[in-house]
Amino acid sequence: MPPDQQTRVRDLMQLLNLPDAGLALDEQLPAERAERVRVLGVLERVLAAEQAARVERRIARRIHEARFPDMPTLETFDFDFQTGIERDLVMDLATLAWVDRQEDLVLIGQSGTGKSHLAKALCLIGCRQQRSVLYTSCADMMTRLFASLADNTLGEAIKRYVRTQLLLIDDLGYDPIEQERARDAQLLYKVMDARHQHGSTIITSNLDADAWPAYLGNHYLTIALLDRLLYHGTAITIDGPSWRLHQHEKRNEERRRRKAGEAPESEANG
Repeated sequence: MPPDQQTRVRDLMQLLNLPDAGLALDEQLPAERAERVRVLGVLERVLAAEQAARVERRIARRIHEARFPDMPTLETFDFDFQTGIERDLVMDLATLAWVDRQEDLVLIGQSGTGKSHLAKALCLIGCRQQRSVLYTSCADMMTRLFASLADNTLGEAIKRYVRTQLLLIDDLGYDPIEQERARDAQLLYKVMDARHQHGSTIITSNLDADAWPAYLGNHYLTIALLDRLLYHGTAITIDGPSWRLHQHEKRNEERRRRKAGEAPESEANG
């Protein structure tokens, strides 16, 4: 049996941390049934509106704290174009059940295949579920960690990446880092080791996993890093066309059509 109106109002008061209001509810309600129902109805609507507003503020704060450079969504991902990954697999990832299990996710693919789009979209879902989320490019994280070595604050720097429930390390393999290469693997491993069984991490990369040791500069630490990532995690390779290249070619074709005096493709097909 669903909870009655008075129980729903009391539950909302508890959610909103209004213990005294909950205690006073019974004695303040009118005795006459019709009036009681009317008052409870007003209270329920007002309290529900306050609860919804608080949730939206918390979500907005989570999104702000995540530091996304942009906010792509799953709704804007073109699964019909990008055949390199199955929609059902992504929808399963979108439940974030793997985050509850503190598992990790590695998305590998060439530039433009949508791995960063999907990773950010999953993290945005995490924010909407009121989870703590942090975005960083791999290059920016390494820069911060290297800087912390100079002033002996590495422990504090690592905490920044450990205390969040879902961490996205974007674009491993894109930007050369002007430091000793062997330290790349060491510092990345320190972050992943500290996060192990404390949260979930998404890493996107244009490098196949077997190329990571050469990029990070330490074979044994990189193997240990991959072991941390994949022991309780999933690696997905998106082997499909580049959306950005497709858009570039589409714009070129439209320019060619305009120059030739032809209708744009969208009009020609409409």
